[in-house]
Amino acid sequence: MNFKRNNQKLSNFKNEMNKFSYLEDTDISAILKWVKQRQKKVKTKSKVINLNKCKDWFFDKHSNLHHKSHQFFKVKAVETKGAFGREVKSWSQPILTQKHGGVLAFIARQTKKYGTQFLIDAKIEPGDDSIIKISPSFQATQSNMNRAHGGKRPKFYDIVIENKGAELVYYTIHNEEGARFWKKSNWNVIVNLKNPNDKRIKGENYKWVSLKQLKKLALRNRCVNPFVKTILFML
Repeated sequence: MNFKRNNQKLSNFKNEMNKFSYLEDTDISAILKWVKQRQKKVKTKSKVINLNKCKDWFFDKHSNLHHKSHQFFKVKAVETKGAFGREVKSWSQPILTQKHGGVLAFIARQTKKYGTQFLIDAKIEPGDDSIIKISPSFQATQSNMNRAHGGKRPKFYDIVIENKGAELVYYTIHNEEGARFWKKSNWNVIVNLKNPNDKRIKGENYKWVSLKQLKKLALRNRCVNPFVKTILFML
């Protein structure tokens, strides 16, 4: 990624947002109904399997778990000794390491009718009890963007990463929870569409919401994923 910080762009974006904040919708009932409808349409199935049966994953000579592409992440065993101020002084645990971080982004648009809006995604994460959570518009690791899985690049890659038809408003680097992820960080990004009616924005899993609605949703239990909250801190 080659994001370039421009504090003036963020200032202009926030000024425009605040100027027309009186146009923003505050009711979240339609959003919650939409999430329930998406949940009914999504069918998932999961089961516990032996690590040796994970397709394209293998253990190296140090017993670290890798993907055959050497991308995505690695699971290592670590031992901590002499910890200060903790419940116990030593312990061992698995920890995830990743060469490159990911990009978490909100696509925004500024309209004359609704003020500033942000695109949310009704998303299910692996291991999250098959519960749909409201997520940022774009959520991808570097491995996903490199197509290490052999599939397509993430949706809206051209908007968020290449800034085609959009302007980078702001970015910051946020460190992940260090007890589970070894020195991992993600880019937290906001891009603003040049055309608020951009035809690339489509799909049943996506919906435009206001900042006021997002803040209300973030207060509800198990409604939004953690990445929504970290990006909201920028605003």
